Amino acid sequence: MMDFFTGKEIGVPDDVAKILQSDEQILLAAQQARSTSLVNPCSVFVTTHRIIIKKPTNLGLRKNVEDYRFVDIANVQLKKGIIRSAIILKMRFLSDNVEIDSFPNDVGEKIFKLVDDAISGRLSLTGPEKVVVRTPNALQQEIIDKIKELAKLKDQGILSDVEFQNKKADLLSRL
Repeated sequence: MMDFFTGKEIGVPDDVAKILQSDEQILLAAQQARSTSLVNPCSVFVTTHRIIIKKPTNLGLRKNVEDYRFVDIANVQLKKGIIRSAIILKMRFLSDNVEIDSFPNDVGEKIFKLVDDAISGRLSLTGPEKVVVRTPNALQQEIIDKIKELAKLKDQGILSDVEFQNKKADLLSRL
């Protein structure tokens, strides 16, 4: 019953699997909450190359499929509500943003993370299985930058020495 209000992760339907490129794999498949579109909730598929949005129409008898390649996405934004999230894709060449909404917060966070990693070059595929990885240099630099930000907050008195050391240890454990 909860997925009526929040949406859910789903399997990959055959019609979507058929349009994938030979080296493309689905990383996440999710459906909107039915409460937003009782008969025809949209489905979103994040792949290793793009985002595919499947929008059924006419009581599911027809479907529109939209395809947004990561190279065409300039930025991604997560709008998190109490139980549902929306993802906003800021496109490089379109004047309008693309908004996909009504997903559970945890699914919204996954979509956001995958898209953010993809547009910033931290998403790659290794071997026959899908794996989300960050390049070591990018990950190290990101952690160093975060530690520098924390050090500034400590110097400004916003963080205590203990809080700084705990956060720093947490970040360094990710290396």
